[in-house]
Parts: sequence; structure tokens; C-alpha cells
Amino acid sequence: MTKIDIVSGFLGAGKTTFIKRILKTKISNEKIVLIENEFGDVNIDSDFMADNNIQISELSSGCICCSLVGDFSKNLSEIITRYNPDRIIVEPSGVGKLSDVKKAVFEANLGDYLNTYVCIVDATKAKLYSKNFKEFFNDQIINAKTVLLSRCDIASEEKLNSSIDVVRTLNPYCNLITTDINELPDDVLLDAYEGHKDNMLEELLEDMN
Repeated sequence: MTKIDIVSGFLGAGKTTFIKRILKTKISNEKIVLIENEFGDVNIDSDFMADNNIQISELSSGCICCSLVGDFSKNLSEIITRYNPDRIIVEPSGVGKLSDVKKAVFEANLGDYLNTYVCIVDATKAKLYSKNFKEFFNDQIINAKTVLLSRCDIASEEKLNSSIDVVRTLNPYCNLITTDINELPDDVLLDAYEGHKDNMLEELLEDMN
């Protein structure tokens, strides 16, 4: 059965970089469809997609999280019927609500296909964005299985700790990754990405932080 993954994140958080990293794990052997949205971050380049055998379906008439909810649901069903992929990765608009994207999946009667929903958070701006863009930014964190803090390498200790506090206050039960994604072994990153949570994974992530 097709898996549907959602990779959310506020503007400039690093969703595209994260997707590129995930596509270097064993899921690169799967048949994947990436759904991008024109209001998202810089598109993944076409050469990269072609080299990795990935189909792209761009939604061109607005945000899939709001004005295109109906069309988005229809697109998902059509993509599954046409391509029969192993996995669909949805990269929504940076100013979209993760809850709306999840809702659209269920409205398409594809709730059983929903595999994971991830939020990428810029560790240098989490507190600021949480205060000023609550409707969108906080919704993405609250509704995520896994939250990954990007730019931890350039965030001050104070900002990193405040970002962790923001995430844990909004979503105390999510997988929280603060390690650079390029330093994580593929299997650890993929387990965290898909929301698998056990003691061994917790210990590995803590050891790498």
C-alpha cells in the first residue's frame, strides 16, 4: 500500500534539504512521487529528481493547505491510481497548516495511507516565529510525529534551548531531533522520520546530541 509522508516547515526552515537527505536512505529504492507546491521553498532541482527516478506533480493554483484542499485530495487519489507509488512525499507551503494537509488526506479517504508527518523548525527563529505566527507555525509543530531542529550548528545555546522548550511545550510526545541530519546514520534518521519510537532510538538520538 502507498505510504503518504508529509514534510512541513515554516518558510525557509529547510524542508527541501531534509527531503534530499531522506531520499539518500533505503527509500531511494522505492517508487516515489513528490508533490511540491509553488508557495513552498526553492524547488528540488529537476536533475536531482530525474537521477533518483522520482515523479513530480506540482499543484499550481494556490496553497494545498487552504484554497486547494479539494483539488489536493483529488490529486492524491489520481496519483495513486496513475503511478501506484510506494510512497508519496508531500512538501506543503511554508505558511500552510499541517493539520489541514492531514485533514485533506482523510477527506480523500486515504487516512490508512498516512505514514508520517514531520515538521522542520529553524532553531534560530523558533521562539520568534511561535510568538508572531502562531496560527501556522505552532500548528505544524503540534500536529507532527517528528520535529527536526535545523541550523542547530549556528544557533546559540540560548536559542537552541528556547527552541527545544517551544517544541516540547507544544508537542511533548513527538520525536525531537537536534542532531545534524548528515551526522545521523540512515536507519536512525529513517526511524525518527517515520515516527518509530523506542528506548534504543531515544538513546541513540541522545548520544548524538
